[in-house]
Amino acid sequence: MKGLPFLLALTAFACGGPQSRETRPAPGEEPLETASVSGEEVVPLAPEAAPRGASKERPCLLAGVGGAPHPQRIDAAPIRLPVREPLPLGEITVEIVIVPDGSVSEASLVSTTEPPWPEAEKAVLDTVKSWRYEPPTLGGTPISICATVAIRP
Repeated sequence: MKGLPFLLALTAFACGGPQSRETRPAPGEEPLETASVSGEEVVPLAPEAAPRGASKERPCLLAGVGGAPHPQRIDAAPIRLPVREPLPLGEITVEIVIVPDGSVSEASLVSTTEPPWPEAEKAVLDTVKSWRYEPPTLGGTPISICATVAIRP
């Protein structure tokens, strides 16, 4: 559980966390997401800072922020990494967008091992795209959420 706060911080950072500390959106504009921290003001997520998988038609909320749920994986194929000796150090981190039906619509590489391992990166991206999650909702409304997955070889 020691890595959980780091992973949550990584999730917010990698998914395009707030870039400015505006206190209110411009007239007629609604923020995509808001979050508050005890003792701090509400920070809207500026549209240009939206997660990569977000669009006006399909806004993507950050997992665990502003009441958005953490994704619950319900079906996952195992990741089959190619054989490599010695194993590279670090982990392969992927940002995913989970759409309202629970499927992964997008997966993009955030960081990789040292030295880079392109064959494993491709295997991770292909496999993660096949995973299924509990359909995310917020207040009973289906939503898309952005999350980060870290795979350690």
